[in-house]
Amino acid sequence: MNVLIVDDSKIVRRVLSNTVTRYFKAPEWKELNLFEAEDGLEAMEQMKKEKVDIMLLDWNMPNMNGEEVVEAVRANKEWNKTRIVMATTEGSKSNVLKMIKKGANGYMVKPFQEDNIFKTLTTITARMPK
Repeated sequence: MNVLIVDDSKIVRRVLSNTVTRYFKAPEWKELNLFEAEDGLEAMEQMKKEKVDIMLLDWNMPNMNGEEVVEAVRANKEWNKTRIVMATTEGSKSNVLKMIKKGANGYMVKPFQEDNIFKTLTTITARMPK
């Protein structure tokens, strides 16, 4: 499983990285590769280098925001299987609906709780090969 964590906050990336690592330590998962990016432009570079299965994506970032990343990923046929989970403070119903319509597969609102991250990952990975 290749997971890309995209957030301009190093602390948020660390929290998500630690939680994702705990989740994928379950015996049914063969391998976990974590990648990080601090903005959307860096995320796009990572996507070109690595096959990304799941992207945890902040909305508000410099250089290229989360909305632009979702649009770019969904516009690229090679990346259409990447599961995108918004991980952001932008929790209004209109924002959630907007990003789901643009192609996000899930949504988590900061501050995160580990059990909510686990539930979201369980939903997102339900139909993925292990």
